Amino acid sequence: MNRLSFIDFLDRYGEKNKPSLLYQVGQDFGKWQRAFRQKLDGLMGPVPDRVEPAVEVVESITLETHTRHLLRIPVNEFTDLPAYLLVPSDVKEGEKRPGILALHGHATFGMESIAGLDTPEVQQYGYRAYGREAVEAGFVVLCPAWWGWPGRDGHIERVGKRDKCNVIQMAAGMYGVNVIALHIQDGQAALDVLTQRPEVDPTRIGCMGNSYGGRTTMWVTICDDRIRACVPSGCMNTFRERSLKLSSCALQYLPGVLQYGDVPELFSLIAPRPMQLMTGEKDGLITDADRDAMIATVRRAYEAAGASDNLDYALHPGGHMLVWDLAEPFLRKHLGLDG
Repeated sequence: MNRLSFIDFLDRYGEKNKPSLLYQVGQDFGKWQRAFRQKLDGLMGPVPDRVEPAVEVVESITLETHTRHLLRIPVNEFTDLPAYLLVPSDVKEGEKRPGILALHGHATFGMESIAGLDTPEVQQYGYRAYGREAVEAGFVVLCPAWWGWPGRDGHIERVGKRDKCNVIQMAAGMYGVNVIALHIQDGQAALDVLTQRPEVDPTRIGCMGNSYGGRTTMWVTICDDRIRACVPSGCMNTFRERSLKLSSCALQYLPGVLQYGDVPELFSLIAPRPMQLMTGEKDGLITDADRDAMIATVRRAYEAAGASDNLDYALHPGGHMLVWDLAEPFLRKHLGLDG
């Protein structure tokens, strides 16, 4: 034991102060979910009041398989949300398709990467464009931008070589504001726009993302019941493990969450809605033991909710990525793309 190591301090502190709201088999599952959600609501911190999403279409580009619209969505009195809306070319007048909120992670080009822009920079980076893959499969897709990435990076020159997530959370924290709570609000504003589109059936909405996109998929799905099915990918690590490695960006969690539960409990709040938890065997950011314990916990939660068939565990042989070939049949089944 090293009494001069902050990691050792966190390790010992966490062992003595374990989460107080871990689900115990035999508990009333619905009552447990409500109690945990109430604690999370208390951790959110202040967020500005929402405004009506009077959407501005900045540009529209017609491609072979879809039309890509760049939108600007008012979220609150202080900020707008840029997003790419992808609409399949074969949508017929009056037809209603399932909609998907596709969320980007720490990809260099953010929403541009997952929307599959064909600029040389985006193409050279080679990120898996799962938003574009989804629209080419027939879904209507909305890809919003998080703070710090293209479209929402007007502050980035002040960050320098520091971690851009940590820097903005440090600044926001002086006001008691949590950036993840702002991103949840952004996601809900994006859902408002997606569900109001004439091509979209608002009762068939999905959400997916990889890495930080997987984490925000988890958070937005917890907080908004309009999401009927989700695919969080590349995020099956625990906050405790991340804290002890000093490796998590500051936008992943609500401060104080480990007082009550960890990532397995957060995923358990999504039950009974359909969820495909996806991860790669070669994902170096995820610890095998934590991953295996997490899926066991979430499976117990879905069993307690009477919805075991709604949980799919997609362990693929690759690395830190969302594999659309695995997500597509799951989303088709639960969002009813084919009828």
